Amino acid sequence: MEPVYQQHFGLAQVPFNITPDPNFLYLSPSHREGLAQLEYGINARRGFIVLTGEVGTGKTTLIQTLLSQLAEGTQTALIFSAIASPLDLLRYVCEEFKLVEPLRELRDTHDYICLLNEFLLQHYREGENAALIIDEAQNLASDVLESIRLLSNFETTKDKLLQILLVGQPELNERLNTPQLRQLKQRVTLRHHLRPLSLSECQEYIANRLRHAGGGPGVFTPRAIERIHHYSGGIPRVINVICDNAMINAYALDKREIEPLIIQEVADDLSLSGVSPRPPVPRRDSTPRVERSSLSEGQATKPQPVQLVKGNRANGFADHSHIVSSSGVVPEKFFLFLREALIDAMGPMAHIVLAEHMKLLGSSSDRFPQEKIDRLVDSVSREIFDESIRARFRQNMSERISTLQRT
Repeated sequence: MEPVYQQHFGLAQVPFNITPDPNFLYLSPSHREGLAQLEYGINARRGFIVLTGEVGTGKTTLIQTLLSQLAEGTQTALIFSAIASPLDLLRYVCEEFKLVEPLRELRDTHDYICLLNEFLLQHYREGENAALIIDEAQNLASDVLESIRLLSNFETTKDKLLQILLVGQPELNERLNTPQLRQLKQRVTLRHHLRPLSLSECQEYIANRLRHAGGGPGVFTPRAIERIHHYSGGIPRVINVICDNAMINAYALDKREIEPLIIQEVADDLSLSGVSPRPPVPRRDSTPRVERSSLSEGQATKPQPVQLVKGNRANGFADHSHIVSSSGVVPEKFFLFLREALIDAMGPMAHIVLAEHMKLLGSSSDRFPQEKIDRLVDSVSREIFDESIRARFRQNMSERISTLQRT
């Protein structure tokens, strides 16, 4: 049924549904980084990945977008159902991978494990991947979470056969930090927390959804958007609820521009207090993230999109022959050059790859020892799939390392 306000505002479709429609996904810096990490983690067979976010921040929408962007040949199992026991977990996984038919009598644990092992090995031999995505993971019992850890034992000497993505509310991080789940926590290779939208992102979010629905961005006044952000706390789902109700009220009042008074009435009707959501759980990995501006939200600069390719560089590299280091520590300028070269070679996930490999070597860019730089370049270059690009990257990096070691 077409909403009463759709024709009033000249819209082709409803702009503020609360369903997880990937077509309406707005990639804030936090969402963009999260999507890049999830895609990289699965395609590169990194094993365990954790995505957390407050209720309504867009986790499910991000998952739906991820499913549409995974590499061809990736088999996926998506579980939303409540899992009561480890045996239930195995049954759901096998059902989602279409290894058993739903509603059939329950098998024993050994049967499910054999089916799953054969399935994973077969697809691995065919050059394919498999990913298990479990939503609302914060509600899982400890024995179920421990069984999920055991699923990560499906592996060869080189690769994980099953990539596991746990998605949940901030309580999931609290669960993983408990002593009884320390083994599972140690296997998490990538972790990302979706943060609420800032004021400027809220404005872009609303404009983006209106444009996608066939309308113009000027329906809500700037002051109205400030009020929306205040009462929503930057949570996309609450923004949708407020905007949808505001458009209904505006239609009833025969107004085509929504001002703060209408938002205030909606907030009162919905009993919204304007209390901001809890702050995100601090990240426990070294993966770089986009930092918020030190300016106030009203003055925040527009976030810059991740570049796929850096353009207009002479021979693809800058001249860093002046790099010197007398302390045995690789200078930061060298890492700026390394990041740019790696982005050229493999695209927007390069910064994630670099951070992960530095972490595996037990170092960070601010105090990275020169004796490890050859190992770092060798390990990150293995992530470049194209052989000619990989060879060119190694050659250029070898030249710069030689310059670094002579100084």
